[in-house]
Amino acid sequence: MNKCKTTSNDGKIKIAVHCSEGEKLIFAEKGGNLLDVLRDNKVYVESSCNGKGKCGKCKVKIISGLDKKTINNNEHLTESEIESGFRLSCETIVNGDLEIMIPEENGTMTVLTEGEKYDYELDGLVEKKHVALDKPSIEDQRDDYRRLSDGFGKKDLSIDFKNFPIMGETMRSEDFDVTGIFFKNRLLSLESGKSNIGTYGLAVDIGTTTVAIYLLDLENGKVLDVQSQVNRQRSYGADVISRINFTMENPRGLDILNRSIIEQINDIIGLLCQRNSIEKDNIYDTAIVGNTTMIHLLLKLTCKYMAMSPYIAMVTEGLEFKAREIGIDTGGMVSLIPGISSYVGSDITAGIMSSGLLKSERYSLLLDLGTNGEMALGNKNEIITCSTAAGPAFEGANIKCGMGGVIGAISKIDLSKNKIYETIGNAEPLGICGSGVMDMVAQLLSHGIVDETGKMLEKDEIEDEKYRDRIVREGKMLQFIVADNSRNQENIIFTQKDIREVQLAKAAVCAGMKILLKEKNIGFDEIEKVYIGGGFGNYMNIKSSVQIGMIPKELGGKIKSIGNCAGSGAKMYLLSKNVRDKTKSVVDKAVYIELSKRPDFQDYFVDAMMME
Repeated sequence: MNKCKTTSNDGKIKIAVHCSEGEKLIFAEKGGNLLDVLRDNKVYVESSCNGKGKCGKCKVKIISGLDKKTINNNEHLTESEIESGFRLSCETIVNGDLEIMIPEENGTMTVLTEGEKYDYELDGLVEKKHVALDKPSIEDQRDDYRRLSDGFGKKDLSIDFKNFPIMGETMRSEDFDVTGIFFKNRLLSLESGKSNIGTYGLAVDIGTTTVAIYLLDLENGKVLDVQSQVNRQRSYGADVISRINFTMENPRGLDILNRSIIEQINDIIGLLCQRNSIEKDNIYDTAIVGNTTMIHLLLKLTCKYMAMSPYIAMVTEGLEFKAREIGIDTGGMVSLIPGISSYVGSDITAGIMSSGLLKSERYSLLLDLGTNGEMALGNKNEIITCSTAAGPAFEGANIKCGMGGVIGAISKIDLSKNKIYETIGNAEPLGICGSGVMDMVAQLLSHGIVDETGKMLEKDEIEDEKYRDRIVREGKMLQFIVADNSRNQENIIFTQKDIREVQLAKAAVCAGMKILLKEKNIGFDEIEKVYIGGGFGNYMNIKSSVQIGMIPKELGGKIKSIGNCAGSGAKMYLLSKNVRDKTKSVVDKAVYIELSKRPDFQDYFVDAMMME
């Protein structure tokens, strides 16, 4: 295993950590909270509830140094797990040297990076231009700045202060034969002679759960490479509300989450540059997309006003910064794609641009189903949007044995087969990810194990006896045994509470769609397409979503999965001035509907709780 050791312990407690990346040796003050210690040392453990002991996702196995007198939250730990040394890190106090193992559930997640491809004009804001400047003379007394401005035809040329000391020498070193690289009218780099230096850009999709970064050649628009990872902020909560609360409850919370995403982006940029043998200074534009909370955390802007009525963001506009001004380590600019509201961010804007929603006179729906549930209804003339508090059930959070889309996650379930599940990577099962959760509810419903109200039936109420042995009761709650967990010899189960979590999420999505249609006074039969974006939306079984009533059956034959539409939109925004102009026009006319105060939403929501 690889080993990473700190340089000095200064008398602190030593913690040896075993995880999927290898071994890491860290040090902590006595009495510290283990989860906080791990996060402070960049050991990322999932914590959907942000360390409140409610989700049970921050399990670690203590190999040595275990204080057996301390047994925490056994609601989330089985007797076998407790006996073998598992503890919730959020409730474990560091009192002596430890050796711990981070379970595989916290390993590498499969992240969706592919999306639909649409034609657009390749005409980005980065321009490389070679000129032979007029040489200064007694008759031509223009200063160097004016000579550059006139020679490149850039009125009101903007030059970073750091470039002023070197621009005169650069011009003279090649007898005023130079190449300029510009973002609009800003000189990013001045090179000697006719430079063959490449111009590169990044499209960055900051999701609540995952981060994907695409490296592109700005001269031909080709994607050269892509790197994706689980968003490290996931250690501080599964959804945006948890992370907003973290910034409000912790004096350093905003700084911690900002540093987390900036460092992760820079780490990925470093990997991409190393793999492709390019310099960070040759990355001249970076288009960034994300929900409004993710953008606020990126810019280190307070999020607290979005969490309280009337839910107002500090900014949703499309903004441009020098990259290093906000901490991103490239030599160019950062272009933030505009969002629509506090809870319909630029990820939806990008999805609207890349989905095909704007191509027809007829109405279509765009659903981005992930940690949050955002949607848009529109055509080439208008767009209306809303956001539903769907919760993170579709990402595996808030589910007893739920997990992200990592190797070993159960992703498909079919109770009619001898082996009822399939896992990502065909590995031994470790838990259930979002697509498996959706299948599970649909299969329980279709095989008479759950009734239309979402109630799991007792053993003697189930007609097919082959499923009866899978029903067990833990305390007052019925559970369905899905598989054995090979890691700790415990059953992977699906509980009555899990069913309720899915009901809440699917009811919110369905009710949101009905509100949008009501606003335009149209029926489901008038919808041309339903575009499903996001990782969960791409992998989910459409039949299952219709069967449980999340997507009305009238729309079942109109659904099209479009992959990472946010990432696709970010690439388009990076490469095309026309797309940028059109994006601003779409955002300016888009209407946002706040659902929280609408009685009709509550009515639709209650109706949609039924499984039908």
